[in-house]
Amino acid sequence: MIRLRTLDDQHELVESFTRPAEALLPLARLREGGSPDGEIWQQLAELGWLGISLDEELGGIGLGSVEEALTAETLARHLLTPCFLATVIASRLTAACNRPDLATQLASGATRAALGLSATRSPDKAIDAENCSFALLISEDGVGLRSIEKIVVHDDVHWSLPVHSIGLGKIEAVTRDPAMLAFARLLGAATLAGMADESCRIAVDYAKVREQFGQPIGAFQAVKHHCANMAIAAYGARELVHYAAMAIEDDDGEAVTLAGAALNFAARAARSNSGTCIQVHGGIGFSAEADPHHFVKRTHLMEDAFGGRETLSRTLVA
Repeated sequence: MIRLRTLDDQHELVESFTRPAEALLPLARLREGGSPDGEIWQQLAELGWLGISLDEELGGIGLGSVEEALTAETLARHLLTPCFLATVIASRLTAACNRPDLATQLASGATRAALGLSATRSPDKAIDAENCSFALLISEDGVGLRSIEKIVVHDDVHWSLPVHSIGLGKIEAVTRDPAMLAFARLLGAATLAGMADESCRIAVDYAKVREQFGQPIGAFQAVKHHCANMAIAAYGARELVHYAAMAIEDDDGEAVTLAGAALNFAARAARSNSGTCIQVHGGIGFSAEADPHHFVKRTHLMEDAFGGRETLSRTLVA
């Protein structure tokens, strides 16, 4: 049974150790192209972000799924590379599969994993895989980690981050444990919920300062209603993620279904909000100089990493 509670203490804790993200991860870094987060990877490890819910003897902090989800949600607002998500899930996976040595390496930043794309169809591409030793593949019924034998840039123009074609090597860890799948879906949902929330904030901030006919465009009903709908979608995604995180932490029997529902809802919210954010910005929203397009692109990549929209719809009945 899920023990409902407020998460004020957890929010305060996560805010205290994710505060450096403001300085480390400005959205403007994405305008330069390439893979901007690889250079600070060791700093991420030193901040403890890679092992929040991993046991302390493996180099983690030993917190729970709630704190892990809140951290993923926070860092997603800065569009931290999906390698973060992949590495965090991989560290939990390898620990569960009796590979403590590999779990420790992942949590310490000594090695990292890339998030594979289209794991249910053609697992030969990954997001931002440069300098990654492993690929995390998430399917409808399991989670696996495989070594990467070769990396070739597939597309470094259209997705804000490079998408690499990869050659997969041996299987390092794999499980069909529903609890691990629920954890992976939870972090995916938290990431998408954070993106939905940030898209809303960016749109609202712009609507306050962009003027038309002598007043801010946010004063116009059409724009106001769009912003309100974005806020409702972001709120729903966040709350469902938090509920699923509590279910996982309490080992509730509905945790897998709730994590799937959170992932499905958060993906829809991120897709809708990022698109609407561009519309609120008007003509400049379609330009490379503006930030909203990064959220649209990242949403599509995240959806594909979890199997695509059709697969996400089936998570509701998992």
